[in-house]
Amino acid sequence: MRADEQMTNTLKSVARGELSWAEVSGLTFAEAKAIAQIGCDLAAGGRLDEARIVFEGLVEMNPKDSASHAALGTVYQKLGRIDDAVTEYSAAISGDAKNPIALANRGELRLKAGDRQGFTDLAQAVEADPHGETAAGRRARGLVKAITMMAVKAVRGGKAASSR
Repeated sequence: MRADEQMTNTLKSVARGELSWAEVSGLTFAEAKAIAQIGCDLAAGGRLDEARIVFEGLVEMNPKDSASHAALGTVYQKLGRIDDAVTEYSAAISGDAKNPIALANRGELRLKAGDRQGFTDLAQAVEADPHGETAAGRRARGLVKAITMMAVKAVRGGKAASSR
């Protein structure tokens, strides 16, 4: 096969989602992880626009990378781009249904928007991180507990009022 035919076939495979740019370029997991760490460091230092560029690039290179989608969602959330954040968290969850960061963050955003499905996301985040190994998992556990306690108090308060 000629080189231009091979390139055409490769590009068609990328367009069909059969290959990612990361696979075509030979980007290794270790290299992607190192780039992601730079994005995390930028975000931690308040350099959110630069972190956004890093994570948008990683998502473009490998749209199946759940962690990069979750990280990009977090950056979007910090930038106040809530709809974009929810979209990225959803993409992360579709790639990894047990991503505690995406589940916890999307859950919080859904609850803030008045969507009760946020509680389901939080409960799934707790299930995905049962030992609280991530900050998101610990935050989700605390929120689930607080919401449950509020619901119990509301039910008890309703029973007391109805027994009068």
